[in-house]
Amino acid sequence: MSAPDAGGTASHVGRALPRTDGIAKVTGAARYAADEQAPGLLHAVGVRATVAAGRIARLDAHAALALPGVVAVYSHLNAQAALGWRRSPEIMRLSAEELGLGALADGADRRAEAWRPLCAPDIRFAGQWVAVVVAESLEDARLAARLIDVGYEAEPATLALRRPGEALLRPGFFFGEEMQVAVGTAPDASTVAHRLEATYETPTQHHQPMEPTATLAAWDGERMTVHDSTQGVGAARDYIAASLGIAAAQVSVHSRFVGGGFGSKNQMWPHQALAAHLARALSRPVRLQLSRADMSVATGHRGETSQDVALATDGAGRFVSVRHESWTPTSLQGGFFEPCGLNTLVLYPSAHLQVAHHVARRAIPTPTPFRGPGETPGSFALESAVDELACGMGIDPLAFRLQNFPHRDALHDRPWSSIHLAQCYAEGARRFGWSQRAAEPRARREGFEWVGCGMATTAYPAPALPASVRVTLNATGDALVETAATDIGTGMSTILAQLVASELGLSVAAVEVRLGDSGLPAAPTAGRSKSTASVLPAAQAACTQLREKIEAAEAALGARPRTGPLAHRMTEAAVASLQATATSAGKPATTALSFHSFGAHFVEVRVDEDLARLRVTRVVSAFDCGRIVNPSLAASQIKGGIVFGIGMALMEKTQFDPGTARIVNDNLADYHLPVNADVPDIEVLFVGAPDEQFNALGVRGLGEIGVPGVAAAVANAVFHAIGRRVRSLPIQAGDLLPR
Repeated sequence: MSAPDAGGTASHVGRALPRTDGIAKVTGAARYAADEQAPGLLHAVGVRATVAAGRIARLDAHAALALPGVVAVYSHLNAQAALGWRRSPEIMRLSAEELGLGALADGADRRAEAWRPLCAPDIRFAGQWVAVVVAESLEDARLAARLIDVGYEAEPATLALRRPGEALLRPGFFFGEEMQVAVGTAPDASTVAHRLEATYETPTQHHQPMEPTATLAAWDGERMTVHDSTQGVGAARDYIAASLGIAAAQVSVHSRFVGGGFGSKNQMWPHQALAAHLARALSRPVRLQLSRADMSVATGHRGETSQDVALATDGAGRFVSVRHESWTPTSLQGGFFEPCGLNTLVLYPSAHLQVAHHVARRAIPTPTPFRGPGETPGSFALESAVDELACGMGIDPLAFRLQNFPHRDALHDRPWSSIHLAQCYAEGARRFGWSQRAAEPRARREGFEWVGCGMATTAYPAPALPASVRVTLNATGDALVETAATDIGTGMSTILAQLVASELGLSVAAVEVRLGDSGLPAAPTAGRSKSTASVLPAAQAACTQLREKIEAAEAALGARPRTGPLAHRMTEAAVASLQATATSAGKPATTALSFHSFGAHFVEVRVDEDLARLRVTRVVSAFDCGRIVNPSLAASQIKGGIVFGIGMALMEKTQFDPGTARIVNDNLADYHLPVNADVPDIEVLFVGAPDEQFNALGVRGLGEIGVPGVAAAVANAVFHAIGRRVRSLPIQAGDLLPR
């Protein structure tokens, strides 16, 4: 489905080239934050609270401090005085520009929330850090942490999401959209031919990136150097500098390789600054490496949701009312929540549209963006409900979506910059064989298994922010590309090399890319599927400047405009090296268009009712994500998102102990994720049409659009297989047994 490339970047852009950093990663040459070493390195380990609410009544570190190798123990009793560890509104601020966050309805701007651990005896959630041990070795620190004696004055804490009579927060503008939307009036009952009202639930989930989070900080008396697992080195530098009370220019943050983040390394967390405070106070480098259990409470999660969806159509099967109301928690001190109604605002036009969000403060760790935040849990509810209504009406679910097609952004009353969703439906259905699907459930049985087919729509915004890239071209025929952007596994290094090689007439091997250093030209945090659309236009602009500089050098020699390899022209012009830095504009300034990506998932499942066994056996997904720079890397990103969706549908759920509100499956043995045997053949298709109204390259991000809709497509396929609707995830054995 890929469209032919156009516009001067045809030689490498659009080619399925291997990752430029692939060999370094598979051979172990790539160094991650926890791989970095420093002379005299100390190791820090946190001690977590065992209650969810109350106060610390006693904290005794004498036994820990008596162990050989233990250097120090810090808690609320001494951290402020010994480390300069304090509350300060500005140091916890998230980037409103990058994340699109707003104030919650309790009047507090939670981006500026000052709460941090070790500042007071108050307990806000189970697992909160109450002390940090620093020792000569990781083993010494872990042993000492177990010897710290902490007593609590515990208070009751409930995690129930919907409590009768509770006044909940009603957020306003958040993640780039209004959270409370009411358009039109509810239709008269006489005009409604078909209705559906149902409640859908999704659980708490954790990111589980392959690389555990780690921070290594070293203080030389004037400067702080930090190696950190972060999706944004610039944001980390600013946060750490503000916490230390020094200028940002005195802090360097490096994050050359990141082993996945998915949002857990998107925002700033206390441990990143705490490592720096420890290093400065002790005058030795300190590594604070989080365990998998630490990450479950210290780097965010996807909050659970309960969502009511009510749909109504007229006699022709067109929506006359769409209502989507969600309940979700946030922490006592944070402000992030799952904005579940985002896709409902754009996908299915209706004269009456109502989207509402209710947020409950609970004694839990702070939620954070998690690959497709809002769209992912929201799409399970919306796309399940759309399928359920279509089947109840006796209409093919794909045909029903086509007759309720979003030809324009109805909510904002403006056209899309580009939309090829109909092609995604058509080509995905063709490759999947959707036309062979029986209309009724329980129609196809092979051996002991019922076979079912389901589908769902996915959509995701196309954001971009200003980014800067520096390109140096040498007459020797090689180039260097530098930007502070991070590559969290998406392939940013590779696509930058492809683009610059194309623009400058070089081989990809002749282009070196340096990323993940706060001292390089600034780029936004990697997240919200914006890096490609932010960074690549800047790189293209820098290459344009280089060509103009070569032309100027030739003109200065009185030469006529020339063609041919730029490096050769530089030699003839006696120019050894040229450098240019350019900054992209970010998202277009126009308000006349809306920018989105779209797609469709088609899923086959097999259900053995006797064994209550469910398998996803085939997936075909088609996407409209603008120009595709590297089809293999793009497909890899999408396949990863689909695997996320399969995990969401079949197994992922964070379990809390009802008595203590502690997370009980805070490890990879008990938190179930898809493994190779759970992942079927996945075919990914791209329309590939450039969105040139978005940027000159026509590129949009695609790191997250693969996740929304997958869980709904699986659940819809389960209904088609055995005739039973599943409205709560993950799908359990009891959902599959005959009734």
